[in-house]
Amino acid sequence: MYASELNLKYFIKKTLEELKIKQLTKIQEESLPYTLKGKSAIITSQTGSGKTYCYLLPILDTIDLQLNNTQAIIVLPTKELSRQIYSKLLDFKKNEQLLKISLLIGNSNLDQQKQSIKNNPPHIVVGTTIRITELLEQKVINRNIKIIVFDEVDMLMDLGFSNQIDRILEFVNSDSLQKILCSATTHESLANRFSKYFKDTKVISTTKSIWANQQVNNNIVYTTDNNEPIKTLFRLLKNINPYFCIIFANTRNEANEIYQKMLENKYENIALLHKDLSTRQRKHVFNDINNNKFQYLVATDLASRGIDIVGADMIISYGLPEEDIWYMHRIGRVGRYKDIGTAFVIYKRGIDNQINRLTRKSINFHYYLLRENEMVEKPLHLKLQKKRMFDQTTNDKIKQIINVGSKEIKPGYKKKIKQKIFKIKQKIRHEFIEKKIKQQLLQKNIRDSMRKKHK
Repeated sequence: MYASELNLKYFIKKTLEELKIKQLTKIQEESLPYTLKGKSAIITSQTGSGKTYCYLLPILDTIDLQLNNTQAIIVLPTKELSRQIYSKLLDFKKNEQLLKISLLIGNSNLDQQKQSIKNNPPHIVVGTTIRITELLEQKVINRNIKIIVFDEVDMLMDLGFSNQIDRILEFVNSDSLQKILCSATTHESLANRFSKYFKDTKVISTTKSIWANQQVNNNIVYTTDNNEPIKTLFRLLKNINPYFCIIFANTRNEANEIYQKMLENKYENIALLHKDLSTRQRKHVFNDINNNKFQYLVATDLASRGIDIVGADMIISYGLPEEDIWYMHRIGRVGRYKDIGTAFVIYKRGIDNQINRLTRKSINFHYYLLRENEMVEKPLHLKLQKKRMFDQTTNDKIKQIINVGSKEIKPGYKKKIKQKIFKIKQKIRHEFIEKKIKQQLLQKNIRDSMRKKHK
């Protein structure tokens, strides 16, 4: 299906033509005929499949430009994502000067934002959860809106914003309100969490599994001489020549180390991105990326969720993130739309079980041994650790903690659940070790007594 076949306002069609968006993606083809009729939907599809336009086009087509009030709100989990969506809307403003959009994020002057909205209400508000909640509470934003969107809603929940989402929906909810949720992950849990607001809402999904991405080639790279990750990384860099490559590190310290080592090894056109950088510095990095000033970006997972980094054709993971889903978000930076991407994982000791988990989830890895000047495809023998099994009483305690903690979703709730489970497991391990030591001492005493008898 082509974009020109949709019954859209002239300025929308003109902008799509200028952006060279002709053929709709699968998720756009399935959702737009539905959402353009003003119907609510939960939209799930792989990262990079074009979900953003699944809600931007209905918003732009629905709002009345002659009215001087806010008619649509787009809620996002981070400032970077908010800026990204705002910039996409500015593309349409070039062809329709009456269109008014406001970006509401932290680190901006709140009083100025309030005054600006009161004096000249925007048709569309784009912003972070906390700032939008704040302005709705203070009745700065008009509550009688036509359409509300929660994008990257799984990330909103992961970051502990469920209370703010509830409050926003309490402020604006009405029988005529069109509600759209967008997520790259499975929809069943989202549908359950939002069932009180999304009754009889259609779920539109184009993927059976979030783990299947046929547009990305996944590879594990390793060396045989002590498998030093940094040595493996630089051997890999000698063998590739990407257009634009993102190197993901698990921590800020790792990211800083990789960045410094690359500078020392005379690599140029490198950027660094993590949360220690100021908002202004991060914004500057994103602008330079969009202007094709870099060949390499060293980043933490700040850049792996939802950010549309244009032009990336290669991903390198320096080890693997703790949670498997974060690997999917990382490789989602390539293989976007109809492009084919390549992902490399730098092998580190201790990630064998993680590799095995991802393999069982249908991710097909190719293994490459890196020598000085070549890459040889060669299987890696994984050293899998047996999972320690606990008794039924301990398992029941852990299940209870998870069930209770999951119902009380507050900022940092996942971390608190993990800490409680860790304490229980730690106690069991200590008891197990003490029992082993006592057994060994008992056996030693028995052996000693036997020797004395024989003497």
